[in-house]
Amino acid sequence: MLGAGLGGVTLVVVAVLSGRRAKLSSRLDRYLGALGPRRSPLLAHDRRSENALAVMMRPILEQLGARVDRLLGDDGRDIAERLETAGLMITPSEFRSRQVAWALGGFGAAVALSLFLAATGVAVSVLMVVGMATAFALGAALACDRHLTRLVERRRRAAEAEFPTFVDLVCLAVTAGESLRGSLELVSASQGPLATEVRRALLEARAGRPLADALAERATGLGLGAFDRFVSAVFVAQERGVPLADTLAAMAFDVREGEKRRVIEAGGKKQISMLMPVVGLILPVALVFAFYPGLVQIRTLAR
Repeated sequence: MLGAGLGGVTLVVVAVLSGRRAKLSSRLDRYLGALGPRRSPLLAHDRRSENALAVMMRPILEQLGARVDRLLGDDGRDIAERLETAGLMITPSEFRSRQVAWALGGFGAAVALSLFLAATGVAVSVLMVVGMATAFALGAALACDRHLTRLVERRRRAAEAEFPTFVDLVCLAVTAGESLRGSLELVSASQGPLATEVRRALLEARAGRPLADALAERATGLGLGAFDRFVSAVFVAQERGVPLADTLAAMAFDVREGEKRRVIEAGGKKQISMLMPVVGLILPVALVFAFYPGLVQIRTLAR
């Protein structure tokens, strides 16, 4: 009976995995691929592979995520802004469902730990199991939120480090005679947070939206002050007739100088922490090597 049950489950899983209908994007790839290697990067799309279990559990998790949103009284605006800044193409409800999945995983880990302790002979009460499971579930949900915060900070740091090179490339393209939109299209072919945001702005501009509004929205979503100033300076220079190349070169120089000042300030703040291993580890060893031979020689002479 056990073998028949396992065989039936295996057949169902194999049928679900192999019998999924191909997505429209994958069916159209063979026709769009005829464009060759010069295909526009704006036609690219993100491929997220999902297994059958995730597809089956998604409606349940989305319902739980919606209930969590209603329970917390959150309209999802803050979560939506953080998801957009982190570059995650998911909705707040999907993030809440992911948070619920993390909480369920923490709950299951707590139950498994309780069973392990009970199997080893440790006295485990029902109140202890409930408290441990609740603490693990809350901790996992908070860890999911903290993971999103780390993604936001990491993407902003990457965008800030990429910004001077990005501005230099735009300045070089504009100096070579390209228009602003053509320069942005050339630079957006690279990899990085800024290139991704510019590609999305150009995609919206091709759909009929003004490029200025699309770039301003992308700058607001990214939350990087330097990129926001870049967008404002570019369009102010176009409106007032200021040479765009000089403006971009000055902006790249200012950003590099600011980065240099931040590195110097960080190095100054780390001086005390750098002295800790020197004073605590290296200096005692140096003193031992300096004075121990003399002490041995004095002891030898005293005898």
